[in-house]
Amino acid sequence: MKRIPKTPVEFDYDLWTTEDGKCMVRVKATGETTEVDREVMKALRNEEKKLRRSYDTGGASDCEDSEDAQPSTVLSLDAVPEDDVKASAWLESPEKMEEDIITGLLEQEFIRSLTKPQLDVYMNCMRGNMSMLSYAKQNGLSFSTVKDTRDAIRKKFKKIF
Repeated sequence: MKRIPKTPVEFDYDLWTTEDGKCMVRVKATGETTEVDREVMKALRNEEKKLRRSYDTGGASDCEDSEDAQPSTVLSLDAVPEDDVKASAWLESPEKMEEDIITGLLEQEFIRSLTKPQLDVYMNCMRGNMSMLSYAKQNGLSFSTVKDTRDAIRKKFKKIF
């Protein structure tokens, strides 16, 4: 007779089928054994499977027959019930790469629209850490010229973004 795999300790029943096709259940707490309908057996097996899947053992199994042992981790999205797939946050990447890519492309377009002086102000003052006053002194410009350039950059920025 083939050995029947052990049920998880936390599961309240031992389940098996006899050679003549009867579905048998033993209540662990009382030791009472009874024959049940196939639908009841299916429901109990489903509960047992849910309990096994809830274990995070990384493939360890309570089964004594290693050939019949199934891995406890889900290896395919086909094996996950559709409701779980829709509700699972683990399917979505926490990084919003689409937004980063779109922003990068828009910024490239924006940079191409700038004149050389505007690009220099943008890279040093708006993207860099240099103040407009320091930039004006370093390049021999008046503060108001740098400020006007910054305002022109902002107008172009609003058009693209």
